[in-house]
Amino acid sequence: MSETEDQNKIKLNEARRNAVKKRLDGADGGRSKKSLYGGNKEAQGAKNRMRPAKGMINPLAIAKKAKNIVTAPTEIQVTDLAIYGVALALALFKDILDLVFIGSWPVIGTVITFCVSIAIGCVLLFDGISISQRKMARIMTRRFLVLIAGTMVEGILFGLNFFPFETITVGIIYWMSLVDRKK
Repeated sequence: MSETEDQNKIKLNEARRNAVKKRLDGADGGRSKKSLYGGNKEAQGAKNRMRPAKGMINPLAIAKKAKNIVTAPTEIQVTDLAIYGVALALALFKDILDLVFIGSWPVIGTVITFCVSIAIGCVLLFDGISISQRKMARIMTRRFLVLIAGTMVEGILFGLNFFPFETITVGIIYWMSLVDRKK
């Protein structure tokens, strides 16, 4: 091949790359990648999550967060009765079983604890269906971490399974949901 043919191929490949890049940029509607994938609001939220104590120095911010926690029961909805009622009934059933029958049998009690916790987790998946996916993922991660911690205390620490930790765990998760709704 001659040198001019090589130069022409290079120019053609460069023109193709530029055309593809221009088409990709046009497909985004001329918006920046930051605005497409989460936006500035999401970036600011991530920055605030990196510093959770920021703003807590201000007594008004502390008072506002405390007010949200205390007034959370004003956010109770009708659907909560079905979702959290079933979760609370499962937790109470399991705690009564621990207290009356299986609390002293470590292996059987642990298996039943894990099974009931999985059932409670499945029931909790029905809460917050209308929330955006990212926000829901964060909320559900926090709730499931609390459920896992309660399950570990209930199922692994023998001798403590006579106390109603599962019921308390569901209560904490419900309160967290009310506080999130209040925000």
